[in-house]
Amino acid sequence: MNDVSLSLAQTRYALRGFLRDPSALGFTVFFPILLLLLFNAIFKGSTTFNDVHVHAPSYYTASIVAYDIMLVSFSSLLIRVTTNRERGLLKRFRGTPMPSWVYLFSEIARTVVVVALTVAVLVAVGTSFYRVHLSAHMLLGLLTYLVVGVICFSAMALALTRVCATSDSASAIGPLVATILAFLSGVFIPVAVMPTWMLDLGKVFPLEHLARGLQSGILIPGSTGITWGDFGIMALWGAVGLVVAVRTFRWEPLATGDR
Repeated sequence: MNDVSLSLAQTRYALRGFLRDPSALGFTVFFPILLLLLFNAIFKGSTTFNDVHVHAPSYYTASIVAYDIMLVSFSSLLIRVTTNRERGLLKRFRGTPMPSWVYLFSEIARTVVVVALTVAVLVAVGTSFYRVHLSAHMLLGLLTYLVVGVICFSAMALALTRVCATSDSASAIGPLVATILAFLSGVFIPVAVMPTWMLDLGKVFPLEHLARGLQSGILIPGSTGITWGDFGIMALWGAVGLVVAVRTFRWEPLATGDR
């Protein structure tokens, strides 16, 4: 079996494991849908985006899509890789004839598939129940931001595995970081009511640029939401995460004194 076939087989195995895990399936798929329903039930009518009144459900559909991309690509990947490392599975993978990179490829490929499916479900809910309008421009921006977002947050997750010495720490750090950034990035709270200092702080991190790009694509007619500024910040975080991951990633369980 060549490396390509081996990578695809390992990806299928990873996806089957995901589908057979009810807790992972529920948290990854149904939790973002629940958030979308809750926010659209609370914030009805319109909100303000770029000093213009916009359709609130469209704003929150874009926001929860951005949050879902980070949730799956960052939090879930961080927890999964750390847990497998601490169980000794990564060490066993490295001891087999299978190239080490195949495992990481399969985990990221699984992330891409799961993100694509969950985002499709969120968009379907938005268009079916909340009159969210789709356009060719919006779909182009959505696809582009999905790819860039997965790459950026996956790189950050792999870099942070070096800090998480146990699966418990990864389970705490991943969702905590995602939640804090969601509040800072105009995902959970409309940007119109956020203080300036919080908006400025949020712009340092990639989730704000992912959310703003998706919001612009849905809310501004004829716009893809794609800007070099948003892409640049996300690419910078992704590049830094990749460099750190390459230098610090560990296949063996972290000893107490090796953190």
